Amino acid sequence: MRRTKAEALETRSVILDAAEQVFFERGVSQTSLTHIASHAGLTRGAIYWHFSGKSDLFMAMHERAYLPQRVFLESQNLLAEDRPLQALERTMRESMRRFAKDERAKRVYSILMLRCEYVGEMESVMCTHREGEDHMRDVIQTAFTRARAVGEMRSDVDSQTATNVCVGAMTGILTEWLRRNECFDLIEAADMALGSLFTGFRAMDRSAKAA
Repeated sequence: MRRTKAEALETRSVILDAAEQVFFERGVSQTSLTHIASHAGLTRGAIYWHFSGKSDLFMAMHERAYLPQRVFLESQNLLAEDRPLQALERTMRESMRRFAKDERAKRVYSILMLRCEYVGEMESVMCTHREGEDHMRDVIQTAFTRARAVGEMRSDVDSQTATNVCVGAMTGILTEWLRRNECFDLIEAADMALGSLFTGFRAMDRSAKAA
């Protein structure tokens, strides 16, 4: 019996759900397509109908999740803001809040950072992930550069260094939170870290200097 497009999409979604769960529970290197097929109640052939192999399936799972970096890839208005430093801080805080509530994003990010070895067929996955991170870094660095140009950011703070510090802080907090099974308040930690960082980046206004 010929399947409809809706049925094919439903099967694809079931496979992705199963992959996400099994990768999370077993780790990527210890997971085979047989494990995923069994969890989904399907055959390996059904998986190969939709995906060319484990790395292709992994990438589809990765692309389906709304990870923090996507906020920056879709924030076209961020670079057009009159106060880019303020807008960047707001965007970073919003990305952390969204992540904290998104169960799929948390599972997939945990798989990416804590449950995968990027060797062999999975090496290309890390390359793709890094391309997304590089794009995010470009957006953040451009925002810092604009903030310096309009006098919102301290002139003695290098845009690239500020980008490295911010990305490192976000990645570190997210990874530690997941590694420790969400045992602390992510939003509180992120707000404290970002608040301290951006206070340090922000240019002192003239009235404060005069005082």
